Amino acid sequence: MISRSLLLTPFLLCLGLASAQESPAAPVAPGTPAAKTDEVLRPGMLWGTVITRSEFQPLTGKERWGLYWRQSYWRPGAFFAVAGPALGAHLNNEPPQWGQGMEGYSKRYANRFARSAIRDTVSAAGSAALGYDVRYVKCDCKGFLPRFGHAIAWNFLTLNRNGNTVLNIPKIGGAFAGEFAGRTWMPAGYNGVGDAMRSGGTQLAIGALFNSIREFAPRKKK
Repeated sequence: MISRSLLLTPFLLCLGLASAQESPAAPVAPGTPAAKTDEVLRPGMLWGTVITRSEFQPLTGKERWGLYWRQSYWRPGAFFAVAGPALGAHLNNEPPQWGQGMEGYSKRYANRFARSAIRDTVSAAGSAALGYDVRYVKCDCKGFLPRFGHAIAWNFLTLNRNGNTVLNIPKIGGAFAGEFAGRTWMPAGYNGVGDAMRSGGTQLAIGALFNSIREFAPRKKK
C-alpha cells in the first residue's frame, strides 16, 4: 500500500513554491490598462483559472502558492479528477488484490489522490523554477475547430515570464512523474513501465479534455 513517505513527497516538493519569486513584470506600454489581479487569479469553480493573453502578467511566488492549492485541492474539478478514475478502477476491480467495498475503493481513491498530488506538485514546482505560467490561456481565435485545436495544443504549451509560448515541460513531466511514482505501491501486474507510460498518456488526454471545457465555458465577469 501507499507509504507515508511517498504521501509526504508532494508537500516536500511544493516547499519550493513558497520561495519561488518571479522577476519583475515586463514593462507595460504607456496607455495600456493593467490587468486586474482579482480577475486574472480568480479560480475557476470547476476547471481552474483561465486568462487571456491580454490579461497575462508574470506570477509572483505568493500567487503561485495560492493557485497551487486552489487548483490542485480546493476546486471541485480536482475532486472529480480523482474520484472518477478511482470509481472506474473500482467497478473494474483493478487491481483485484485491493478487493471491493469501502476499503477497496478507499485504496483506489488514495492511489489516484497520491498520483494527482505528485503530478500537480512536480508541475507547479517546475513551472515556478522555470518561470512558466500555470493557468490556461484562452485562444484569441474564433470558430470551433481553431479553438478546439488550441485547447489540445495548450495541454503541451504555456507562457514563460516574458509572455512567449514555450513547451510546457513541467506539466508533461509531472504527468509521467505521478504515474511512475505510483508504480512503487501497486501490486504485481500493475506496476510495469508500460503501465506507467500508458497512465501518463491518459493523464495528458484528460488534461486536453479539461482544456476543451476551459476554452468553451463562459467566463464570469464582474
